[in-house]
Order: sequence, then structure tokens, then C-alpha cells
Amino acid sequence: MPQYAILQSHPPDNCPMANAKVREHAMATLPHLEERAKAKGIEITVNVHLDPAHRALMIFDAPNAESVRDLVYEGGFVQFTEMEFFLVTPLPELVARMADFPTIY
Repeated sequence: MPQYAILQSHPPDNCPMANAKVREHAMATLPHLEERAKAKGIEITVNVHLDPAHRALMIFDAPNAESVRDLVYEGGFVQFTEMEFFLVTPLPELVARMADFPTIY
């Protein structure tokens, strides 16, 4: 199954640890993330906070990119984080394909 990664960040004043409104929103939506993911056929394989920064990393096994996009919208992440969305290639797979790519130097 394809993998996708999301790197999230937010400014300190938009942190659920510091902002009462964001905390209320996060506590109402984030506990339901796993069940929402499963309903879309998504497995969250990594969901970590990158201490002490205001950043987080999530890695998903998902049927397609759109299902992950929809999950983060429905999960409320777009309400308080900026996100970078990536398709993931396992390094052994990339190394195995390396000879297929032309060199430029």
C-alpha cells in the first residue's frame, strides 16, 4: 500500500498547550483520528510530536493521497497547523531504482 507523510507545524501562540480555543478543538477532534482513519482504509503508522519544537510527523499507509488529504481536513488539522504533504518511497526501493535515473553531473 502506498505511504504518505505529513510534517506539521504551528506558531507557539496557536499551540493546543497555550491556546484555549485550539486546545478545545484539538481535544474534541484528535481522539477520534484513528477511527476516522480506519473508516477510510488508512493506517497511521507514525504519529509523533517533535519535541520541543511545535512540529509533528505523521506517516500513513493509505489507498491514495486524496484519502489522507480528506482525513487531515476532517480531523481539523488545517484549523491550527501548517502542513507539508509527501509521498513516501522506502529507501531500499529508491536505491534499487537509482540506476534508472540519469545523472546530471
